[in-house]
Amino acid sequence: MEVLKLFAPYGPGWLGGVLLALIAFYFGRQFLAEYKVQNERKANLDLKREERKQAEVDERAQRDRERSQMEGRIAAQMERSNTLIEGMKTLMESVVASNDVLHADLVNSQARSQGMAEKVDHIYDRVDLMYNKETSR
Repeated sequence: MEVLKLFAPYGPGWLGGVLLALIAFYFGRQFLAEYKVQNERKANLDLKREERKQAEVDERAQRDRERSQMEGRIAAQMERSNTLIEGMKTLMESVVASNDVLHADLVNSQARSQGMAEKVDHIYDRVDLMYNKETSR
């Protein structure tokens, strides 16, 4: 009642205005508290989003490093394979050359064997002829 007496000289308009101001202050304070909570939530969500983005960037960088290492190992393995292939090509060329030499030696040996076979046949014919002459006497 004393509050009403304080505002009685100013009229009911002032009392209504003060009541409206108090109500606006009360709801304004609740609104501000809720606004702060919402801002904190939003800031936390933004922070979490940034952390997720940073984690994705770190993960992508790790995958890139692993991929680079794997590509380096593959390149080294391919280089070793190429070196081995070159070595095998050189070896095959030497085997082919050796086979050519052996083939030429074989052809030469066959020709000499043929000549020796003809000589042996000739000697056999002579011995046979001499034997026949001796036995026919």
